[in-house]
Amino acid sequence: MRSTILSMAVILLTLIACNPMGIAQTSSEQPEARRMVGFHIDMNMAQYRADYLKRWLTDLAGRGYNTIIWEIEDGVEWETVPEARQPDALTKDVFRDVLAHARGLGLENIPLLQTLGHGEYVLQHDRYRHLRAHPDDITQYDPLHPEVVPLLNAWILEYIELFGDIRYFHIGADEARQLGYVQQSDRNVDGLSVSQIFMRHINEVSQPLLDRGITPIIWADMVLHHHQAIGELSREVMLFDWMYDIWRGNGKVFLWGENRGLRAKEQLTPGNLELFGQYLFPDGDGPGVDPETFYSADFLADKGFPIVTCPASSSFGDNVFSPRHERHLRNTWDSTAKGLTAPRLRGVVLTSWSVHQHPWEMQHAHIAATGYLSQHPDATIDDYRAWYAKEMFGLRGHRFWEASELLSKPCLFTHTRSLGINKACPSVPKDHVETSIRKIIADGTFEDEIEETRQRRREYAQSLDLFTEIRQEALLGDEYLAVWELAARNLVNRAEASELLLLSYSEGFDHAEHRDQARDILGRMRALRAEYETLYTTMIRPTRRALMISYMFDSVETALAQLAGP
Repeated sequence: MRSTILSMAVILLTLIACNPMGIAQTSSEQPEARRMVGFHIDMNMAQYRADYLKRWLTDLAGRGYNTIIWEIEDGVEWETVPEARQPDALTKDVFRDVLAHARGLGLENIPLLQTLGHGEYVLQHDRYRHLRAHPDDITQYDPLHPEVVPLLNAWILEYIELFGDIRYFHIGADEARQLGYVQQSDRNVDGLSVSQIFMRHINEVSQPLLDRGITPIIWADMVLHHHQAIGELSREVMLFDWMYDIWRGNGKVFLWGENRGLRAKEQLTPGNLELFGQYLFPDGDGPGVDPETFYSADFLADKGFPIVTCPASSSFGDNVFSPRHERHLRNTWDSTAKGLTAPRLRGVVLTSWSVHQHPWEMQHAHIAATGYLSQHPDATIDDYRAWYAKEMFGLRGHRFWEASELLSKPCLFTHTRSLGINKACPSVPKDHVETSIRKIIADGTFEDEIEETRQRRREYAQSLDLFTEIRQEALLGDEYLAVWELAARNLVNRAEASELLLLSYSEGFDHAEHRDQARDILGRMRALRAEYETLYTTMIRPTRRALMISYMFDSVETALAQLAGP
């Protein structure tokens, strides 16, 4: 009996050693093939300080992460494309030290170089203009230009030299929207379809990596969009299947190809069902059965690709001061669960897009969720909410979640599009506010915009009251709560500014009568700006920090100053 117990103990200890994070494994997996639990660091907008990166890497490793995806862009001093170098770009020696810090924590480093779309930081320069897919568009490389693949391959080698021994290399390839122009142009001498152009380019960029024993990774959206030629893509390419606007129980799925977009069950077409039916309804399409939210991961895995699911802690539609908290939490929770438990899937990578400005401190609840679920696979989202409030702040109840959710909805001049911000880092015209409001008037949505702004102001003010109370009662984590309270104060101020600016274009508006109000709002906005500059000093390097603060405040400040007068 005793020997049997000892044998069982040895087996149990062996299983724990092979799977220390408690990640669910399928019977077809080898014990040593741990699933990826990754975080995506995007330096498109935010040029992070090295000490800030190290601090967060330490936090991530302690929360169960084992992988970092580094989307560096122009944040390192490159030699292959020297124009792609920010004034504050890190030297290679400094960045190597950051990579070594990650490795020392047990984190696997994976470089990400965009090799098709999102080449704005390269293609905006005159030297590379001829490599554009469209002469007037700086977002995408021309996959048929004979210089493109050699340039990218040379740059990939420079990345490998910087990163050292790696198993994976992410080559991007998402949102390549100019492929149709390439397909129709006289450059397409082989008469390839749009889908074939995409697949051929990925294979060409991937092959040198495969020859070195490195697995290429791409974002999955273009493969799904151009599934007609999916058979031509190497099955050795790993796909990161991202979608940020879905979660279980919301009644919709995102469809690719025909009928593309978020769709309810009753909106599915025969074409959708022919292509994806067995994945949308794996157990049959009976009454009351909802489509499988993450069906695309199963579809791609069934085609023979290694698949990782990708939720987001920050994405398009967020306020520049605050994420859409509940949306990101549900998306992160459900996508993480799918990637870590579904048969044949290889894990999860949580993406975070710095173009939306708000710092990781405000995304921490989503970042911690992926790590928590990787270590507690049987937990519910309510278990996590209770754990996070107690672990981070020493609080019970749901007030933190209520307060953060009240900041989720944007109003005019609080999110990237309404502020004129995008990944190309453009200059925002000084008359941006005026142009935007005149378009609202022309579109006939002026009154609706005012009412929505007033509703947001009430919600933001309610959130501020809650965060003020929470900070007084919290036993822990005041440095995080202070950032949330600052965001609430900014959003209240921004809603007040947006409402006044809108009203200033209405008939009968008396500028002199509202001058003191404009001065009051402007004065508080400038004080809030100074607080953000102080906060971001600890996170972002100086040149890019100044640009980010400018994006968040300049256009609205300029318009308010005109109302306030001399």
